[in-house]
Amino acid sequence: MKSCILCQSTESKTVFNENGIPILECQNCGHVYSSYEQEEHYEGYWDGAEQTYDLEWWDNAHRAVYSDFIKTYLKEPKGNLLDVGCGLGFFVKAVLQNKPGWTAVGYEISKQAVKFANEQNGMKTVYAGLVQDSKLPKESFDTITLWDVIEHIPKPHSLLTYLYSLLKPGGVLFLQTPNFPIQLAKANLKVKLKGMKEGVHYLEAKDHVNNYKMATLAELGKQCGFTNPEYKVLMPILSVSGSKSKLAVYIKLAYYYFTKLVFTLSFKTINWNNTLFLTLKKP
Repeated sequence: MKSCILCQSTESKTVFNENGIPILECQNCGHVYSSYEQEEHYEGYWDGAEQTYDLEWWDNAHRAVYSDFIKTYLKEPKGNLLDVGCGLGFFVKAVLQNKPGWTAVGYEISKQAVKFANEQNGMKTVYAGLVQDSKLPKESFDTITLWDVIEHIPKPHSLLTYLYSLLKPGGVLFLQTPNFPIQLAKANLKVKLKGMKEGVHYLEAKDHVNNYKMATLAELGKQCGFTNPEYKVLMPILSVSGSKSKLAVYIKLAYYYFTKLVFTLSFKTINWNNTLFLTLKKP
């Protein structure tokens, strides 16, 4: 990644260095990106034997945020939903179980993850491959979701433009991704407390090749034709990666309620939540 995806500027400064990989901030528009050159359609995220899937994390811990999403955004009795980068299929499953009037389709580039979704999760509407090759009918979906996907894509404009074509007029695109300013603060704190070590989660420089703030994520949507950006603060994943501590989960919940209060009192201008939850509309 030699230039900014939003404004094409090559002027940048290093804001974090993760084990020799600089993470850069555009000096023109403020977008943050990793200097690591990841392939456009990286399939290695779900590598490993199936039995190594942490279902406590991917299933149980995600149920609260999926339920919050469904209550917040899927208020109509009927509709069509597409989940892009659906992984093991648990979100598709949550929609089908909780909204019987809705259809839910998932696309995932990892054949191994789709095999789990089909055979062990019972999801018959989860398909392997690039959604851009799906030949799904234009203007057929009310809602399209990308959970922890957009940060992995080096050049996301073509994907979002394609998804724009799949949405009905008035349809909603939902993007969920780490909130970079908060993640950067956490990464700097880890370095101060423990130093820089291999295998420690900082900013995922090799996986999270684009890092978004409220302004830059909304700008990406705008550049792809979307309007009406609106942020909300949804429930967190009820687990802490690498920890089995229930206290850590309670602390995470308390932080969620605190950030939601700050977000509300600031009229949605101050977002200290760990995660960005953005909806955009197709006019």
